[in-house]
Amino acid sequence: MTLRSNTVKTVFLLSLALFVSHQAKAETSIIGLGNVSCEKYLKLLEISPRSEEKFMAWAQGYISGLSNDLSQSNPTSNPNDFVSNMTYGSEKIKQSCTENPEAKFYTAVVSAFHDIEKHQGAE
Repeated sequence: MTLRSNTVKTVFLLSLALFVSHQAKAETSIIGLGNVSCEKYLKLLEISPRSEEKFMAWAQGYISGLSNDLSQSNPTSNPNDFVSNMTYGSEKIKQSCTENPEAKFYTAVVSAFHDIEKHQGAE
């Protein structure tokens, strides 16, 4: 199986898991790469820069879930802002992880997502 098909499969499964948990109105639990510490994420990037693709695929799936919730409370928000700003988002995630290495990767993703929201004029 190629890296691309593995990435697509991972994003699909993570998105499905987020959708199912959202539909069940259960308390959200973070699965997969989102639970990796920022310190480990940064070390993995040093060891293998290609690992960023997998983390960004996870981030896109997670952001899809956040965007769904946001669009229900704020119809003027654009859920594609994060995806269209992936380079900026990736840099914000790295910055957040560098500043908070003990935090989980998903918290850096949320921070980057909200930063992009602010730059797009949505709150």
